[in-house]
Amino acid sequence: MYGNESKNCDVYINKVFVYGTLMKGFQNYKRYLEGKINSITPGRTYGVLYHLREGYPALLPGNEIVEGEIMEPVDDMLLKSLDRLEGYSERSSNNLYIREVRNILTEKGQQMTCWIYIYADKKYAKENGILVPNGNWRKFMEVCQK
Repeated sequence: MYGNESKNCDVYINKVFVYGTLMKGFQNYKRYLEGKINSITPGRTYGVLYHLREGYPALLPGNEIVEGEIMEPVDDMLLKSLDRLEGYSERSSNNLYIREVRNILTEKGQQMTCWIYIYADKKYAKENGILVPNGNWRKFMEVCQK
């Protein structure tokens, strides 16, 4: 038993798709991932991305393309650390984000099975967030900092 197996399947998942502060160059990458992962692969998924006034993005279900990075390997300890950061617990019904399994498409057209964090409060994100154009939080932050 590996500990971070999906409830939907028995495949061990050692990748996480990130689209915000955990991407390379941002503060939570330095805090949580730097020196612990060996590979960063650009990827994309579907959803709608909002920037929250708290300073991080919220991914909601949707049909727009959302850009991000696939980080690997993510072991059990690192996944638990990311769960704490994202306000997620399997035993809680009051999560900030929900962790789920999703196939992420790489630039080369390959699908990779990854963990991903989806924002739990759709109403809050839509009412208080700023829609991120083109689903690219990195570009959004570059424009905001100019």
